[in-house]
Amino acid sequence: MFTVLFATIGSFIEEISGSIIKFETVHKKESIYTAAFINLCFAVIVFTVLALVRDSFVFAAASLPTFIPRVLLEIVQLQVTMWAIMKADRSTYAFVRNLTIPVLLMVDLFLGFSVGLWQWFGIGVILLVVVIALTKHIIKTGGIGFALFTALNAVITISLFKYNVTNFNSVEGEQIVVTLILLVYFFFASLLVARENPFKFLVHKIFLGQGASHGVASALEAFAISLGNPSIAMAAKRAAAVLAGIISGRHYFFETHFMIKIVMGLALAGGLVLLV
Repeated sequence: MFTVLFATIGSFIEEISGSIIKFETVHKKESIYTAAFINLCFAVIVFTVLALVRDSFVFAAASLPTFIPRVLLEIVQLQVTMWAIMKADRSTYAFVRNLTIPVLLMVDLFLGFSVGLWQWFGIGVILLVVVIALTKHIIKTGGIGFALFTALNAVITISLFKYNVTNFNSVEGEQIVVTLILLVYFFFASLLVARENPFKFLVHKIFLGQGASHGVASALEAFAISLGNPSIAMAAKRAAAVLAGIISGRHYFFETHFMIKIVMGLALAGGLVLLV
């Protein structure tokens, strides 16, 4: 119950951050590096507060063989995610990222877990909806390669995260260390590549809202994954993200085919429900 609830709420909150980033980066108000830095600042604050309140910071050196690959992949993931947010329509981004779930199930199958008939049917529904949306030009293809990469790479990062918090680290410990490393990377990227001082952006309300919404969403997503099956958590997250992306795309970025996208979004959500 909490897995689905946290993941769903987190998706709608995360859409606020994603929409702000898209608008501000497209209009040259901030770079993708500064946008990532601001989000990471708030994420590390949220996880640090949780760790202090719950006295739950645990990070084991034994996790390093799986932690280090996760960090490297998370750097790439966040970099490409920023490009995807900036270049792809909100609805395109939301639709394509649902491919994470079927691939996660394929990983489960490879690891020896059973995949039932209804789950196979759900995979078929998701793939069919995405293919129709692309071939009938219901969603635009601009930036779709970036969105597709994040969908596939997320399979690995989520699996490594789940393994680490199950066997070695607390959620807070894992996420604080990962986020701090990412924070350093994007701070220097902002300074050296974009020629921006990211701290100067923190005095503006719009960027504070961007970072705060991302921080809360990150915490909700992490606990959704840690409290239950990653596939269920991601299914709930992606289903909510599709509807949130379609709504924000229509009302803030004037994307077309709104009603068709809603119908296909509901079909996609149905496919996700069958998966779990």
